[in-house]
Order: sequence, then C-alpha cells, then structure tokens
Amino acid sequence: MTVKMLLKRFGVLLLGLGTATAMAGRPVAAAAGSFASVSGSESASDVSDLRAPDPHRELRHLSRDLKLTRNQRIGVSSILQERTREIHLLLDVQSLTEEYRNTLAAKVMEDSNAEIVTLLKNKQKKKFDKELAREHETR
Repeated sequence: MTVKMLLKRFGVLLLGLGTATAMAGRPVAAAAGSFASVSGSESASDVSDLRAPDPHRELRHLSRDLKLTRNQRIGVSSILQERTREIHLLLDVQSLTEEYRNTLAAKVMEDSNAEIVTLLKNKQKKKFDKELAREHETR
C-alpha cells in the first residue's frame, strides 16, 4: 500500500474520528490544520518532534539554488504543498506511534523529492542530489 493510499485512508479515518470525538465533547484536530493537536498540558513536542518543512521557504531556496524556470517553480510548488498537506495529516493521526509516523513522513519526503527530480534538467538533478546528500549527512 502506498503512502498516498494510507493518507487517504487516514483522511477518512480522521473524519470519522473527528465526528466521534466532537460528539464526545473533546477537542477535534482539523485534518489539514496545525502540526499536532494536543490537549491539557502536553505541547506539540510531547507528541512528536516531526515538523513539516515550510513549502514557501523551500521553494525560494530551490528556485535560487537550482535556477528553476517558471514552469519548474509551478510544478515544484505544487509538490511541496502536497507534501506539507500529507505530513500535516500524519501529524494529526494520534493513533500512530511516533516511530511509524516518522517512517511514513520520511516516505512522503522521499516520494516528493523523486517527483521534484522528474521536473529537473540533468545539471539541476546533480545539484539537487548533492543538496539532499548534504542534508542527510547533517541529520
């Protein structure tokens, strides 16, 4: 099962859980809302250290570093927006373990990076791959 299929199922699951939770009188997380919904004294960092990258900031960075054309910027922007939406969905599913959530988020990142590569020219691909490798080393 692909990550997107899982996320679609989670979206349906979230809708069902949201309705049941609202009827029980507890706060409800919006599927495309904040990074994590928590209640009481918990903070977002208590739930998960996972954060969705800012798609606008990433697009500016990639546009500058890879010298993206207008059409490439449009495509990359769409991919980054979808990636952020999918990660937000993962963050809102509280029934997932942090480890599994991080695994799914890493897959979302990997898939979106592969989609971005399809929009790049050979020289841009090489530079993008180097950036990903450098970013991976710093983690």
